[in-house]
Amino acid sequence: MKQKFFVMGAIAVIAIAGFFVFEQATSAQRPDRNAQGGNQARPGGNRGGMGMINPTSLVENSWVDLTFVLKVDDDTLVKARPIYQASRDKFEAKMTELRASGDMRSAMTEMQSYAATVGKEFQMGLKDVLTEEQMMKLNELTKERQTAQAERTNRWRGEGGRRGGGGGGSR
Repeated sequence: MKQKFFVMGAIAVIAIAGFFVFEQATSAQRPDRNAQGGNQARPGGNRGGMGMINPTSLVENSWVDLTFVLKVDDDTLVKARPIYQASRDKFEAKMTELRASGDMRSAMTEMQSYAATVGKEFQMGLKDVLTEEQMMKLNELTKERQTAQAERTNRWRGEGGRRGGGGGGSR
């Protein structure tokens, strides 16, 4: 009888431990992690530049939108190409310079102010090439992309979600 009790107890302990491990391993994969609540951001702040929207990708995505979503004519694309190329080159050069500095926190701040300046030049250049309707649609598409990117970034920042199974929060 004692042996039967021991075996049943061991099975129960293994089942409970297995359930706990399974629960922790799958919690990182739940689609609605924000609804769990109680999670905090990881110590040490954002990693890998999270929280900063890459201005180079915004220019590239804008070109894709202009070409394939708005489907502007070839003459307009030829006129817009130097504007896109100049903006992209400026962002790439600045990002390379800032990466070399090594201080990513101040680099992010500096890049945001630089992006505002170059972004205004970019917008002014496009206004000379695109119609008002095309410009409005392109701006709308860009805002949608920025909103989607901000939502993805917020999920990774720890505002209710955790990456992986670890992290600093209680449930």
